[in-house]
Amino acid sequence: MTSKFMKNIILALFCIILCQLASASEDFIELKDLNANTNGKLKALKEDVDKALSVVKGGLSPDKMPKLHFYKYLMRNGDSFWKILSATALDIDTLMTVNNISSPGMIKPGEIIYLSNMRGIVINNETGKELKTALMQKKIHPDYVKAVNGVLDKKYLFVPCGEVSAIQRALFLGTGFMFPLYSGKQTSGFGTRSDPFDKRRSEFHKGIDIACSIGSKVLASRAGTVVFAGTNGGYGKLIIIEHEHGYRSLYGHLSRYKTKVGQRVNRGDVIGYSGNTGHTTGPHLHFEVKRKGRSFNPGLLVKPI
Repeated sequence: MTSKFMKNIILALFCIILCQLASASEDFIELKDLNANTNGKLKALKEDVDKALSVVKGGLSPDKMPKLHFYKYLMRNGDSFWKILSATALDIDTLMTVNNISSPGMIKPGEIIYLSNMRGIVINNETGKELKTALMQKKIHPDYVKAVNGVLDKKYLFVPCGEVSAIQRALFLGTGFMFPLYSGKQTSGFGTRSDPFDKRRSEFHKGIDIACSIGSKVLASRAGTVVFAGTNGGYGKLIIIEHEHGYRSLYGHLSRYKTKVGQRVNRGDVIGYSGNTGHTTGPHLHFEVKRKGRSFNPGLLVKPI
């Protein structure tokens, strides 16, 4: 199962969520280009963005909120996450949550990006706590949320003018995780690759491999709590650190540990030493990042050395 296939499945599921947030039986509005001077649909989107901001920030009647719509746009050569922001007047948090992406680099030419007609965030409100947190963070009245969603007791809600936490935004922008070694060269990336032990087969690589000498110091890429330090199949000697918001970082093929389960570590702390244990073709560190069980490309989440 390729990374592209899995991405398409996740995208399809998230499209269903967006359809549930928008009006019943309403299709996505298609944008052909990003020129607001000639594209009436894009102009209408930007006008709604301004109107929603004025209503919420100005404390006006929720009845004045625009109707929630979602647009779709096929990314072209030269387009980027940042160009979309500039063209639509939306913000980082909106594009991040509406498209369920973990970094700006996930938005590429040839792919479809979804756009709401107002700034805000999509939340999973299954427990009810998420909505309370979002409203308290920006002091948003729940009537505005009800105005664009119809009701408040849905699993997924769009919170107009809502924002993610500073930590979530840092993780998204790649400043949340640091490179896990003082030095090293990436030798294998994230995604589908040839099986290093059988070139006739392919496999999905859930992290990145960084070549380094045995005994190199391995660093905690972010502060957190060690939840595993032991041997785990092909990973060999493995350390797993749990971070905020469901993120976990994994460090495999170690030679030895310098931490234990339950220990709190800070960003940059030495947690172990690289090795050649487990399923390997040579000394290296396997570095992996997951969020709630889903693997993300660490190459997009960390700043290289």
